[in-house]
Amino acid sequence: MSQALHTSSTGINAGQSQINVIAHNVANINTTAYKTANLTFETLHSHNLSYGSAATKDGGGTNPKQIGLGVKVGGITRNFTNGSFVSTGRNLDTMISGNGFYVVQDAGGAEYFTRDGIFSVDSAGNLVTQSGMKVMGAKSTYSNAGSKTSVKIPKNLNAVIKGDPNVATKTLAELNNASITEGVVTVIVTDTSTGLAVPHSVTIPPSTGTVQQIINNFDAVSGMSAKDNGDGTISYSADSGYSISFSSDGTTSNFLAESGWANSTTSNQLSQTVLLQDMVNYNSKNTISLSDTAVDENGVLIATYNSGAVLTQYVDDAGTLQWKFTTPEGVAITGSDVTPEGSSIKNSNFALELATMVNQEGLLSLNNNLWKWGPDVGEIYYGMAGEMSFGSIESGGYEESNVDIAMELSNMISAQRMIQMNSRVFSAASEVMQTLAYLGS
Repeated sequence: MSQALHTSSTGINAGQSQINVIAHNVANINTTAYKTANLTFETLHSHNLSYGSAATKDGGGTNPKQIGLGVKVGGITRNFTNGSFVSTGRNLDTMISGNGFYVVQDAGGAEYFTRDGIFSVDSAGNLVTQSGMKVMGAKSTYSNAGSKTSVKIPKNLNAVIKGDPNVATKTLAELNNASITEGVVTVIVTDTSTGLAVPHSVTIPPSTGTVQQIINNFDAVSGMSAKDNGDGTISYSADSGYSISFSSDGTTSNFLAESGWANSTTSNQLSQTVLLQDMVNYNSKNTISLSDTAVDENGVLIATYNSGAVLTQYVDDAGTLQWKFTTPEGVAITGSDVTPEGSSIKNSNFALELATMVNQEGLLSLNNNLWKWGPDVGEIYYGMAGEMSFGSIESGGYEESNVDIAMELSNMISAQRMIQMNSRVFSAASEVMQTLAYLGS
C-alpha cells in the first residue's frame, strides 16, 4: 500500500511541473518573440509480478502482470513557430518572417541569438538591443562562420564627391544616375557664313558601349568637336564658322535628355557622369548628420542624412556585399566607386546577420530574450535575410509571443485535475494504511 503513496506522489510532482511550465508561458504572453514551452510525460518503470509465459503444446500462454510505479517528466520542448507581427511604427523595430535568429554580442565578445528585433542606435552609432548588446552584421549571404563585426552607422558623413577622370572608359551602364538608351541623335551643323544646315545622325551605342565611343561618334561629325575633359565630364563645341543644334526629327536615343546637352555653339558638359565618393571620416569636419535609419526586407540598413544623401549596402551578382552611396541629387555611387576612408565604414556593416542551426530546440534559453549554444544544437550557419533558408525581414514592428492562451488554460485545468486526483489517491492510500494500523493494535 505504501507503493500507492509513492505512485500518486509522482503524479502530484509531475502535475506541479506542468503548472510551473504553464505559469512561465502565461507570464510571457506579451514578451517579444517568446517561444512557448510544452511539457510531456512518460511512465516510470513497472513492478513485474509475472513476466508471462509462451504457449506450449499442451497449454496456452499467459500475459505479464505489471503494476506501474508512476509518471515522470518526459521532456520540455519549445514551439519555434512565428508569432504575429505587432506594428509600432519605429523603423528599427524588425521581425524575422520565417527561419533565423539575430546574432548579438555582449561586452565580453560572447555570442548569443535572439528573435527580439527591437533595436536602437547608441551614441557611438552601434545598432544595439534593448539590453545594450551589439547587433552583428553579415559578411556574406551564407557562411558557416559569423562575421564578428557589429552593425555600426556613421552618425556623420563628410561627403567629398569627385568626377571620375576615367569617365571615357566607363560603359553606359556604369553612368550611375543615367539610363542612356541605344539609338541615334540628330545633329544639325550650320555654316554661319552661308546658312547651309546639314543634318547628321550620330550613333549612341547600347549599354555595353563606352563613353569614348560616344565621344568619337560626335567628334567625327564635320563642323563640331567632342572631348573628354578629364574631370568626369564630356563636352562638345562648334568648330570655327559653324553652329550646332539638335533636332528631335530622327532622334531615337534619350542621350540629350540624360546628358543635359542643349543647342549651343559653346561647350556643354555631360551632367550625368560617373562620380566617385571619397568616403568619409567619422565625426570629421563639414559633416552631414544622420537623419533617419530604416531596414529593408533583406535586413539591410538604409541611413538617410540631413542633406538627403543615403548610405546603404546591396548584394552584387557575385553574392558580395557592396556599399551604395546616393547623393542628394540622386546620383548612385556603387561598388568599387565607393572608397572608404578613415573610420566611418571600413569596419562597418549594414546587413543584419542571421543564424540558423541544425537543431534550434537544442538552444539554451536565457534572460533578456536571448538564446545560446547548447551541446545538441549542431552546426550553425550564418547569412542574410531572404537568402538560402533564412526568412525575410519585416520592419516597423516586432514579433509577439506565440503563446496560445486558450491552450494554456486548457492545459492548466488538466494539470490541476491531475494533481487533485492524485491527491485523492494519496489520501485513500493513507486511510487504508491507517485502517491497517488500527487492525494491528
